[in-house]
Amino acid sequence: MKQWLFAALLLGSLAACSEKTIDDKVTKESIAEVSAGNHTVVNPLSDAMDRGQHELEKNVAVDTSYYKSRDVARGDIVYYGDHDVSRVVALPNETINITNGQIYINGAKLTAFYGAAHIRGYDYKAFQTSDMEEPAKQNLIEEIYKKQVREITLSGNEVFVIGDDWSRSNTSTFRSLSLQELKGKVIGVCKKCSNP
Repeated sequence: MKQWLFAALLLGSLAACSEKTIDDKVTKESIAEVSAGNHTVVNPLSDAMDRGQHELEKNVAVDTSYYKSRDVARGDIVYYGDHDVSRVVALPNETINITNGQIYINGAKLTAFYGAAHIRGYDYKAFQTSDMEEPAKQNLIEEIYKKQVREITLSGNEVFVIGDDWSRSNTSTFRSLSLQELKGKVIGVCKKCSNP
């Protein structure tokens, strides 16, 4: 019996170790505070990027010339549409799918801090112990932390974006975008800038 148990544990460990992963060691979880300068200041229409501190609620600084000389990167927070901001999770020609609230890129698990469902900065484990009332909590767990999105293959001209707060993301902040739709890269928040 012990041999079977050991073999099962060993196989489980090997399977977990063999899962392909993609990480992002460059993107920081915190949002930089920037001073007034040569950037555009916008107030996003949605709070889909809220990680629990209302970081990108207003006075969001955008470098509108950033993508004229640089490629978009995974983890970038981009400005597009009518004052929308979201995070790039999948790049041109990649395949993305979501299984139980976890993002997979080309079949590899995205292990970056933004690679799985979050609600107001809570990952699944932290949300389970939150003080939210049970019926509402269970509904959000089913809707957000167990979210499924079938495989989508992006063209060479598309990225896929998702707001950091999946419960506040909607069809404008959880979708594919053409590279031409990107108006700039979010570089931080300018707290001392006047409201646009």
